[in-house]
Amino acid sequence: MRELVVHQLLARAAELFPTAQIVDPEGSVSYAEAWLRALKLANALEERGLEAGAVVGVLSVNTRHFFELHFALSLLGAVIHPLNFRLPQEQIVQSIEQAGDRWLFAWQGFAPLAEALRSKVKELIWLGETPYEVSSEALIARARPNPPQAAERVRETDDYTILHTTGTTGRPKAMRYRHRDLLLASLSILHHLALHPGGAHADRRDVFMPLIPFFHIHAWGAAFFVPYLGAKLVLSGREGPEGQLALIEREGVSWASMVPTQLQMLLEARGETPLPLKVLTGGSPLPRGLAQRAWRQGVRYSLIYGGSDQLATAISALPESFNPESEEAAEELATWVFPVPLAQVRGIDESGQSVKRDGKAIGEVVFEVPWLPPQGYEQDPQSSQSAYRSDGFHTKDLAVFKQDGRFYVVDREKDAIKSGGEWIPSATIEAILSEHPAVAQVAVLAVPDTRWGERPLAVLALIPGAFLQEEELRGFLKEAVAQGRIASYWIPDRFVFVEEIPLTSAGKLHKAKLPEMLGL
Repeated sequence: MRELVVHQLLARAAELFPTAQIVDPEGSVSYAEAWLRALKLANALEERGLEAGAVVGVLSVNTRHFFELHFALSLLGAVIHPLNFRLPQEQIVQSIEQAGDRWLFAWQGFAPLAEALRSKVKELIWLGETPYEVSSEALIARARPNPPQAAERVRETDDYTILHTTGTTGRPKAMRYRHRDLLLASLSILHHLALHPGGAHADRRDVFMPLIPFFHIHAWGAAFFVPYLGAKLVLSGREGPEGQLALIEREGVSWASMVPTQLQMLLEARGETPLPLKVLTGGSPLPRGLAQRAWRQGVRYSLIYGGSDQLATAISALPESFNPESEEAAEELATWVFPVPLAQVRGIDESGQSVKRDGKAIGEVVFEVPWLPPQGYEQDPQSSQSAYRSDGFHTKDLAVFKQDGRFYVVDREKDAIKSGGEWIPSATIEAILSEHPAVAQVAVLAVPDTRWGERPLAVLALIPGAFLQEEELRGFLKEAVAQGRIASYWIPDRFVFVEEIPLTSAGKLHKAKLPEMLGL
């Protein structure tokens, strides 16, 4: 590889691992076949007038056709923009307009939405074999398999993708990443998983199934680091938990990525049957109760930390002295993360000074990595100046830090509760309450208090058929106080029970909706 450009990964995989398979619920192709198909699709799109720098929106679940499109667009120097299909239509339109999408590829399962978006783009092309007028499969069938003319002009410093945040706190923000940025970040994930002991240890012998959608950092980099390995890749399409479990059994999946809510649904579908699977999870805290259940059923996990505006920056790992099958290892992997290769991290207090690495002092997480988007947020200079600074990316996450480089994110700055001048990390209280066997979901909010400024309020959804009173929960938390896990003043003043807590488009608890929902 002369430069770090995306399509070179598939070209290399086709040469060195030609028979390794890419599988989805509709069929499979080898890496050699996928590379020829990407070449043909790129040629066909070049003939239709798709030029370097053009932004191409993609509205699709994870399929082999979407996987191939990553490399076809790279061959043309086009910019791929995976669309978050879980957002409301209004926000999807905003994302398209903000990114400047001129072309749109759509999976036929989203046909009504794609048709509603047709007027926003120059051309709509359907992914895969479809009855619609123009499809990627029809273009591939009549195209040449040689590299398009544009391929030789693609450079690692060219823009490759536009990603959007999930919009949990407002309108989604957009970032542009170059080829080299995305590949450095993606390969750092893989190298961390290969170098450090942890539950989601990865190597070429694994069979990978990313349940993280491509619209979220291209499945946390799996679209790139799996072909880099030359390993078998299984894509789940629109399968639910039962279908995903069937794919795991049929294809011999050994490694998967998912957010905690997806893990919970998989375990519920599995029942009490063991699930021997390596899982990379993150996007939100891993509730301690869920972590314990997963470990008991044979799931071995690592926790990833990062986001669309910084890519991956840390993954949990075990110190060498730990027994990887112990309960202590399970606790460690669910909490403490270690920077990925090439990343440097520190914690700062409100005055900008570095906090002690004593495992107790709380500070904001600040990262320095070589793949931050050069321009920050698209069309948002104020947010860019706040987050992307000369000393690194300011995450607004609060953490405690250890001398060995690991850190534990205790809360988001916006979610932490400032009570009497002291931080109360809501995520820590949520993690402990999640251990109660009757609790299905929990969110802890800050509510105004005339004496202390803010105090915590706990919102809980119970498992079906369960009954729980507030005093029992207080007693449960008092036990945690006696064990030294939390301070007594962290116990919420109020407990509110609801049927369910709404989720964001990324499957996280939507805490921002709760105040309105509860009339706070």
